[in-house]
Amino acid sequence: MPAGVFKETYLQQMAHLRYPIHVYSAIAALALLAALPFMAGPFIANKLAFYMVYLVAAIGLNITTGLAGQISLAHAALMGAGAYTAAWLTLHGINILAAIPAGALMAAAVGTLLSLPSFRLKGYYLAMASIAAQEILFYTYQRWVASDQYMPVNDDAKVLLGLELGEGKLLYYTTLALTLIAVWTAANIGRSSIGRAMKAVRDNDISAEIVGINVTRTKALAFAIGSFYAGLAGGLLALHLTAIDYDNFTLEQSIDFLAMVLVGGAGRIIWGSLLGLAAIMASQSMLEMVFEGNPMYKYLVLGAAIAYFVVKEPEGLIAVLRRVKEYFRLWPYSY
Repeated sequence: MPAGVFKETYLQQMAHLRYPIHVYSAIAALALLAALPFMAGPFIANKLAFYMVYLVAAIGLNITTGLAGQISLAHAALMGAGAYTAAWLTLHGINILAAIPAGALMAAAVGTLLSLPSFRLKGYYLAMASIAAQEILFYTYQRWVASDQYMPVNDDAKVLLGLELGEGKLLYYTTLALTLIAVWTAANIGRSSIGRAMKAVRDNDISAEIVGINVTRTKALAFAIGSFYAGLAGGLLALHLTAIDYDNFTLEQSIDFLAMVLVGGAGRIIWGSLLGLAAIMASQSMLEMVFEGNPMYKYLVLGAAIAYFVVKEPEGLIAVLRRVKEYFRLWPYSY
């Protein structure tokens, strides 16, 4: 704890912003995010808003896989459940701000159903079951939900009190507001009794059951909450797009989400997801430029990077940054 800073209550000790530098940094970051559309222009603002959608999805998978230890490779398909539900509701006259949480709830219901194998399966077997779920949902989208590939999103449903929420600065601010709510909620889930139960199940489910944790309910909650975030991201995707394309919800996209969690830091819900998103998106852009027309090489390099982090740096980039921060804190001394 920095000199001159004293904590007298439990709430002060457990607060998210415990030190003055945290408060100043949060205020500066919020001011920068609020001013960004005016400073960087519409292209950068829209690009950043689009990345926020994937940040929400990555946070959801980090809750399911990083916090509770339940591997899921069906996250993109669950995102599709939210996107298609939101798009379908807008076609029936429901405003997009009501359709987005409805899509998230639908995804949570589907995710809870998909959690049933986790009660009996672990590790690689659970991963295989989630791949099967991904492919079943994807086939459902292709065959019955959007047989002509696209489901349109009603632009009239993106208007609230005469304001166009689906374009320009309002699109950015709407996405930012929902993303901040999702981030704040996820940060508190990790510190709640539910989050601690998920960590206990992740570390050793038999020990967790011995001390009185309902393992089955905890696993179901982990899938439900993670799927809710996937559905929320799907609803935000419907806000951004004029039509939902099932090619956004492929197994490759699910693997990308898992890569964001593993590379950024599994279990570090906010910072790990944010670092993983930045690393994967940046590396994909560079690899597409280098291996243009040869996606096989792109996936080979990405796969090697994921394997490296799993074997050599299981705590992800967040652990690397922690070591760098500690080095400069002690510099010029070694300890």
